[in-house]
Amino acid sequence: MQRLQSSTPSTVSTLQKGELLMPHAPQVRLPSGLDCIPQHYLSYAHTLESVSDLASRVAFDDETLVFATEDDKGLYIQVGLIGRENYDRGSVVRPRKLVYGRKWRIDSDTPTSEIVQTIFLAIQKAREHEVRELLTVQDAQSGAISAPLSCHQDLPLMAQNREWVMGFGADEASQASQIKGLLSKLHFAQRSLHLQSLNFFGGRAWLVITLGDKPAGRDQEGGLAEFDHVALCVTFDPGQAHQLIYEVQDALIHVSDRHVEETFRFDGFARFSRQINPLAIARLSVASRPYQRDSQNKTFYSAFQASNYNVDAGRAPHLGIGALARRNRGVIEGIEGLTGHMPRGLESVQAPLFGTKLQLVE
Repeated sequence: MQRLQSSTPSTVSTLQKGELLMPHAPQVRLPSGLDCIPQHYLSYAHTLESVSDLASRVAFDDETLVFATEDDKGLYIQVGLIGRENYDRGSVVRPRKLVYGRKWRIDSDTPTSEIVQTIFLAIQKAREHEVRELLTVQDAQSGAISAPLSCHQDLPLMAQNREWVMGFGADEASQASQIKGLLSKLHFAQRSLHLQSLNFFGGRAWLVITLGDKPAGRDQEGGLAEFDHVALCVTFDPGQAHQLIYEVQDALIHVSDRHVEETFRFDGFARFSRQINPLAIARLSVASRPYQRDSQNKTFYSAFQASNYNVDAGRAPHLGIGALARRNRGVIEGIEGLTGHMPRGLESVQAPLFGTKLQLVE
């Protein structure tokens, strides 16, 4: 996402849509020998056109759509997933369904790289939502199937019944028997869970779990191939058997997240792949931030401070109303010498001093 040029100063490349150079922005020399003006020396004025252009350069899979649009509240990104209805647990092939994730708001002054990261996170979280619906438990009393860790549980109802949902009766069975019994009640995408190994060490249970075969319908529909042939490594306190369900869910989400990391592309580059060396990223980052040098350029430094100040100030929310506003006011006013941009409506707290310090490393 850098504005690259060759070592010849007259060959500067064109800015991305929605990007503007800060006045007198200096160039920096990268370890590759190329010169550039890095993103932190730019300001941004993204529009629907520029955000749509960025989204069009993202590649993931044919079942994941990225939408860039706007409403009267501003720009936003939204992900659409094409798949089967999770709560239809039959064995026949079913028509595919398009479902949408939440709206991810984009401020016009958001840096280009952060918009791409927002698209990445939107895909990751939309898939997590689906994964949570696919881990099911069979209720011991009714025999019915439920997805207890999905995002659709009634939180106010749970809060009103907290003692009931927190209660777990004593089980006289051995810890190994409890674990095997609990696993027999779990399914993921209608696939059974199989215990490959179980050990107890250091007061914890250590399990390796694999998934059974897909039902015929799901197998023909395809999808979720990243869960084929995986082994889930799970550890938890065997004295709290129900924790196993949380750990299995976490392991499944981890598989999904890693799949997104390795599959997501921007301009053909797998930005979040773990094949990228963090030490090399650190070296590139340090090279692109010669702040001690650039702080001596008073003309640029003044514009840099003003730009950062205005962006940070624009992100401060209103204090709001009611109990939440009173609580936030109490916390803020209770911290002596608190700096930063205070929420609007908090007139009793002094506004921050003008200026933003240059940090050596981000």
